[in-house]
Amino acid sequence: MKINNEKLLKLKELIDQAETIAIASHVNPDGDNIGSTLAFARSLRNYGKKCDVIGHDEIDNYLKFLPDLKYYSKDYKDSYDLFLILDCSELNRIGKAVSIAENSKKTAVIDHHVGGKIQSDLNIIVDDSPATCELVYEIIDRLDFPLDEITATLLFAGIVTDTGRFMYADVSENTFNIAGKLSTKGADMQFVYKNLYQSKPINVMKFENEMISNAEFFDDKVFSLASIALVEKHKVQMGDAENVVNALRDLEGIEISMLLKEYGENEYKISLRSKDVDVSKTARENGGGGHIRASGFSIFEENLEKAKQKALEILKNIDD
Repeated sequence: MKINNEKLLKLKELIDQAETIAIASHVNPDGDNIGSTLAFARSLRNYGKKCDVIGHDEIDNYLKFLPDLKYYSKDYKDSYDLFLILDCSELNRIGKAVSIAENSKKTAVIDHHVGGKIQSDLNIIVDDSPATCELVYEIIDRLDFPLDEITATLLFAGIVTDTGRFMYADVSENTFNIAGKLSTKGADMQFVYKNLYQSKPINVMKFENEMISNAEFFDDKVFSLASIALVEKHKVQMGDAENVVNALRDLEGIEISMLLKEYGENEYKISLRSKDVDVSKTARENGGGGHIRASGFSIFEENLEKAKQKALEILKNIDD
């Protein structure tokens, strides 16, 4: 058990007292974001609560196989009795949902990232947990909330994606035990694995191959870039670039990989991966955050070349 009992009971009190509940995660949602929000919302609905999932951003195609996505909706209220922020502990990371959180009567945070400073009525931040879905499972289990097969599948998908298929260092015996319990509860593991790792479109593979072939190596570090032009050339999404930073990190002799992704309005997002180095420190120093060996942050520059030079300077200065 990783969650303080007092905090757990406080969360149940907030839930029981609320007539309306909303759940939001951070912008650019990943598997743990979507899995944890949809799973907790489903459990709360089955518990008898009205619960909306704030669909404030677009979901990448690779996650569109997940069940219950119809509940990730742009049809939401201006305020709620209880506003839950999952997989994020920085208010500016929830995008358009900030005003809803500020207007709501009560707020609570459930997260596992290092360095969260958000002010709420209840913070459940367990930074040695590898996934928010692991924490949501513990909440559902200990509070005896409903856990059906779809909820179990969503939680399993979130754990699998945020642990790199159980590869990252913060995976523990507890993580494997929870995965086993989710399987017992009916999580469709083969469905999750097939859709995440055995259904890659050919144009995505070609996109990844071009990025890898253009990667730049600096001793035990490697840099790759996903431009808007490259995304448009291969008719993919920017989110399809994310596997490249992992593939480059996995090369022999490489300790740290960096991926720069070009977004609109002079914003460039950086993804960092490592084998042993704490890259979350670098991410936090640049206004971001994340896991010890998988983190990210944003750069704001007037053009792609300047953003690339700034990113390369940061990469070369990471101590390893």
